[in-house]
Amino acid sequence: MRFKIIISLLLISPVFLLAQNQSELTAQIEKLNKIYTEAMINNDTKTMMSLYTNDVISLPSYQPMIKGIDSLRSLSEQAENSDWKTSSFDLKTTDVFPAGNLIIEVGNYKMTMTGPGIPEWKDEGKYITVWQKQNDGNLKIKIEMWNTDLNPWQEMQQSQGEKK
Repeated sequence: MRFKIIISLLLISPVFLLAQNQSELTAQIEKLNKIYTEAMINNDTKTMMSLYTNDVISLPSYQPMIKGIDSLRSLSEQAENSDWKTSSFDLKTTDVFPAGNLIIEVGNYKMTMTGPGIPEWKDEGKYITVWQKQNDGNLKIKIEMWNTDLNPWQEMQQSQGEKK
């Protein structure tokens, strides 16, 4: 009987540790996402860039791939100095997959922006972020990719139909 209890505990404990580790990683990622969203709303490129690795790869919707922190910083500074402003931004983590020193986060986003001649533009979609665990235990973004759930071609077709 004791043997069965010991074996059961040994089999259950790795599952418990994995679940605990996963919930800790999710909490750490959600904390970093909050810092990121606040920096985005405040046009704080410096804070946003502190969350990326130097060799980051970014795969944005409707744009070419961006490689390296300097290229990403340049693009972010252009956005910061433009008339486009993010007024709300929300990231919702749906899944976290630990893989050694990398953690894959999958989630959904919602955002609202304003720009020249556009009082409010809303977007929502999904994203994948690959976080890399640093030597000090902190996480930084190694790879990111996102795309919208909204179909701009459908919206253009609808507006063309309304004009006729």
